Formats: sequence, structure tokens, C-alpha cells
Amino acid sequence: VNHVTCTLCDTVCTSVSSLKAHIRFRHTDERPFHCHLCDNGFKNAYDLHKHVETHNDSDAYSCDVEGCGFTSRTLRTLTQHYKRA
Repeated sequence: VNHVTCTLCDTVCTSVSSLKAHIRFRHTDERPFHCHLCDNGFKNAYDLHKHVETHNDSDAYSCDVEGCGFTSRTLRTLTQHYKRA
């Protein structure tokens, strides 16, 4: 098994690709994934995808508790609502 060590912090990664991801996330401000609806940039495609959901005009998620009218544009926000309420 080959291990690759980060020269900036001594973190050990299992592959060159995971080392590159580690460096991008921990040691740079590079944000190569850009939102086509605003000027925001993100470090990975998943974060961009979750951000793009916030541009949705409709409230796609709603609380199913009777009497609660909470709605949100993202599943994450709805999940946080359930934890708080």
C-alpha cells in the first residue's frame, strides 16, 4: 500500500488524488466550482449543488407536523428545523 504524506502538515493520504483534495480543502482558498446564478464559488461539486438549491424560488420542503407551516428550499434546512422544533 502506498501512502502519500502532505508536505504542509504531515497528513498521510492513501492516494495522490486524495492528497490533492486534502490540499485544496485544507491549504488553499481555491474554489473551482462556480454558481451560474451568482458569484459564489465552492471547493467541491456537492457544496455547489447544495448552494444552487438555495436559488430555487419555490419552497420544495415543508414540515409535516400538523399546525406547523414551516417550509424551506433545502432538505438540510428542513432537517435542522425538525431538530430544533
